[in-house]
Amino acid sequence: MLKVPSVKGPVSRLYSISSSNTTKNSFELIIEIIPGGLASNYLFSLKENTEIIFQGPAGMFGLRENDRKKIFLVTGTGIAPVRAMLNSEFRIQNSELFWGLKSFKDVYLLEELKNYELRIKNFKFKICLSREQNLDIIPESDKKFFELGHIDSYSPLLTTADYYLCGGRQIVESLRQFLLGKNISQENIYFEKF
Repeated sequence: MLKVPSVKGPVSRLYSISSSNTTKNSFELIIEIIPGGLASNYLFSLKENTEIIFQGPAGMFGLRENDRKKIFLVTGTGIAPVRAMLNSEFRIQNSELFWGLKSFKDVYLLEELKNYELRIKNFKFKICLSREQNLDIIPESDKKFFELGHIDSYSPLLTTADYYLCGGRQIVESLRQFLLGKNISQENIYFEKF
């Protein structure tokens, strides 16, 4: 939780840690800069070596250590905690990531995700672009990592898997209801909303 100075006193903003649980003296965040946003303006204006105040961590969204397949359904900066999980000391095997973004210009971490496919046994990912008309802009060698549309169109529906959802409040709740409607047990759905 970042403490952001404001004229009415400090305001709290929650961010998910995106670095590995093996990193001890620092941490990484993935932050979307929103024009005019209080925290965005504050963070964007920071100079190197400026001291800022964080509190926490406070979240409960973590990886369950079991042998079940892991299916990650995330949108936007909801990739942050999943990136932390994929880099954790608990070695994930047999997992799929479906990451929803609006357009190809919004894509980041592509090389890192491709590296996970080489490093993590049975890991696959798809980046689903909801506002692109076609995949023509994407280099031919990378097209296999992309789909048009939303993440719920491509995710397998396996009652034997654990589902991890992260993104905006409405999207996560919609995905949760979608999975429940497809007979995925509530005990197998873990989520973080922002």
